[in-house]
Amino acid sequence: MPRSGSLVTIGPNRMPLSCLVCRGQTFADREIKLNTSGMEFLGMEWANRSGTALICDQCSFVHTFADSEFELWDPRGGYPGA
Repeated sequence: MPRSGSLVTIGPNRMPLSCLVCRGQTFADREIKLNTSGMEFLGMEWANRSGTALICDQCSFVHTFADSEFELWDPRGGYPGA
């Protein structure tokens, strides 16, 4: 089950993530499969890489990340160093 209501920072500089659609600041996260048609055709979809979906709590837009370095933060504590 996805966690909801997390602040997110991206990369080594911990840049805060805002939704690309509505500028929302909190996200739910869940693991997703990064399916490719070739692996699906061969019946090996289980071998596809995984990624992370960050779903905006405000508008439900899905931000997809393959190998990004990101951190989830409790909004009650704010962003680190803020």
